[in-house]
Amino acid sequence: MEVKEKKEVAWGSFTKDLIVSVKPIESQGKWGTLLVKGQEMRKDPYIYNKAKRSYQVPLRSISQGGGVKVILDDQKRVMIKKYHEKYKEGMTQKEFFENELGVDLNTTTKGMENFWRYSNLGRVTLTKEGLSLNLNLSIDMLKYLILISNTTLISPSFEDRILKASYEFMIVDESKTAALEVSEAEAEADAYVKYAEITRNTETTIGFIKSLGRAIPATATDNWLKLEVLKVLKAGPTKFLDIVNHPHFEGKIFVQEAVEAGALLRKSKDRYTLDNGIELGDLTSTINYLDDVEHQEVRMRVKARIELYKGK
Repeated sequence: MEVKEKKEVAWGSFTKDLIVSVKPIESQGKWGTLLVKGQEMRKDPYIYNKAKRSYQVPLRSISQGGGVKVILDDQKRVMIKKYHEKYKEGMTQKEFFENELGVDLNTTTKGMENFWRYSNLGRVTLTKEGLSLNLNLSIDMLKYLILISNTTLISPSFEDRILKASYEFMIVDESKTAALEVSEAEAEADAYVKYAEITRNTETTIGFIKSLGRAIPATATDNWLKLEVLKVLKAGPTKFLDIVNHPHFEGKIFVQEAVEAGALLRKSKDRYTLDNGIELGDLTSTINYLDDVEHQEVRMRVKARIELYKGK
């Protein structure tokens, strides 16, 4: 007798093994309406401790048919272990949350029975303390879906918070935030190591500033030079490291010194020529030209001009 092989069930989920924080964004845009006339903007978006914001699933425009925006899928079926006996062919996202909450989640339900318009569970209220959501819990997952449906008011991530002035709160994945903070701390530590190397002597300190396409004032002191390097570091450790570790770092210094010596002419930000008028292109093209084995005679002439200029 042939024994049929039992098919393994691929269980799915409408929740996530993730904890996120909902945090207020610094005073901007609509938060300005909370300010009393003459009062300065503050980091805290709430001037009054009792200030709150409530969010529901937004309404669709008339051109889209009106009514409540649909945020729960009612087509795709997923095998949910908890409800397998009741939904042997799988269940939709809408069916899952209806079973979890014991409510009707149809967006077209009329009057006070419409969950999305009148139920407290269909509304998320936030204060300046924000909110922590465990997306493994169905009610927290629904709150999350309600919040992100407000695309003009809730930033879906910490990184996106600056994209719209209308954003009031942001969704923060704490695990990503922690990783970002560690990465930034490591970059800052590496940057200070490089800073110590660069400022070890006057020549390398000057070289860094010249790599930015800047000339060195005749009155520059050692402290002034070091401070200029430090300003770039503090403006952004990662960008500072990108400058120092750039494959054309030395080439940028060479070009700047050639410009100062008159061996190269900087016609604009993106245009360099030799002193005889031959076009070289932008900074990268100029560096590549001077590094090319076929142009080493030109490079030697430029280098000689630089050395003559430095020895004057």
